[in-house]
Amino acid sequence: MRLDIPEIKQIPNFMKILDDLSVGNNVFLVGSAGTGKTTLGEKVAYALFDRKENDGKNLPYSIINCNQWTSPIDIKGGQTIEGYKEGALIEAWRDGKVLILDEMPKLDANTAGILNDALAKTAKGDAIIFNGLNNPIKKHRDFGCIATGNTFGKGASGNYVGNNKQDASLLDRFSGCVYRIGFNETLERQLIYPAVVEMCLKIRKAILQDEGKDDDDTEDIMTLRTMLNIQRAYELEMLRETGLKHHRGKPVRKMINGKTAKDAFESYFLVMNRDKANKIKEQVDMESFYNSYRGKNEKDEFIEEYKRRIG
Repeated sequence: MRLDIPEIKQIPNFMKILDDLSVGNNVFLVGSAGTGKTTLGEKVAYALFDRKENDGKNLPYSIINCNQWTSPIDIKGGQTIEGYKEGALIEAWRDGKVLILDEMPKLDANTAGILNDALAKTAKGDAIIFNGLNNPIKKHRDFGCIATGNTFGKGASGNYVGNNKQDASLLDRFSGCVYRIGFNETLERQLIYPAVVEMCLKIRKAILQDEGKDDDDTEDIMTLRTMLNIQRAYELEMLRETGLKHHRGKPVRKMINGKTAKDAFESYFLVMNRDKANKIKEQVDMESFYNSYRGKNEKDEFIEEYKRRIG
């Protein structure tokens, strides 16, 4: 089994999830938005099939982006205006892929029930289900399923109002294989440039101290996805500031009014209540960060880290 994943030591339960899939268990990853549940599912799929990430071959997974408009056609297949379209469940079942049910609790409960038969047979060899044409489809031995959700399918929460209550029979298909995916500071430090991650972690800590809630119940929390978005702007800005070539081999031209890390942070604060945003910025001293992150020492640190990352 290939474990070609630089962050594997920083991802809790990675091997347990692999073990579940290898013996035919369905896995459910539950956690706040932006904690990397879907990305984790994709990484697990590559590892399960001894694949290197982004190797240019067909993806080892099929994804259903679940929402209230997801239809039986998306799952099992059916007729469309362009002819018959096979469903993602059938493709994964037939071809031996990991089916990722992204945000599964957002499915209409009646539509989600279509999954019951297949997920009850994940561990059974030579199991049969039927596609949208009512043709029997034999299960590939490598089929697996990973569902993700902000909640465990027991209805909407204060922050995640788009979730539906799912039938207990569906949730039972994941019993004993549910993993809480929370914010992982070790992984975040592995993935994000030091200057950016330190400020992002300060912001998250300030929000949690101010609101006194858990990550799942807190609005405006600083997520890994937000950090990555800010990091992309930071890297582009610093490449322009330092004159380093992009990893594609081309220099990055300076642009008048091009996006900066400051712009990215301010965009993040823009969606907060103004008083709350100002309070957080004062607590973490954003102004000092804005005045210093492009200093000589900071540029030297960026150059060293950037060169390490691109090899």
